[in-house]
Amino acid sequence: LSILIVSVLSVVMAVAQPSGYTLQSGDAQAALTKSISTASSQLKSLKVSFTQEKSSKAFTTPAKSEGTLSYQQPDLLCWAYTSPKVYSIILNKKGAYLKTAKGSTQNKMIGEMAGMILKTISGSGLTSNADFDAAFYKGKDVLVMLSPKSKRVKDMYQSIEVYLNPTTYLATQVKMTDKN
Repeated sequence: LSILIVSVLSVVMAVAQPSGYTLQSGDAQAALTKSISTASSQLKSLKVSFTQEKSSKAFTTPAKSEGTLSYQQPDLLCWAYTSPKVYSIILNKKGAYLKTAKGSTQNKMIGEMAGMILKTISGSGLTSNADFDAAFYKGKDVLVMLSPKSKRVKDMYQSIEVYLNPTTYLATQVKMTDKN
């Protein structure tokens, strides 16, 4: 009976593990989270261009947006969309704002989303987070799979996958799967 249970658990774990990746646990996970935290704490500023694709069952092709993301340690973030619409999400010590051609407005929901992005950039959202459980995988890059655990986040996201460069531990891709 115990052999059968182990076999079933092995099959379930193999199905849940992303292809080409090995789950990190124990000392390997501890070393990986330490490397991510160390690299993140050394990051003082960052400016990158991004392309965002949003897929939906309602659209035949993904909707594409482009922009730049700027970060300044410890808590300044500007997520600026440049096409197809121009607007920015700004997070600073005073709060979170949505800035459009019509002006800027403070927004709590945008603040939560920007705060989550800020935690991801700083590394704290990947290594210890009250809203997510994290599983760490190694393959051609490092994959951190975040599973929502708080009701608020479960209502928004099914999962978040963060792909990290294995040398710099900077995100190269983020895949957010909405609840709907």
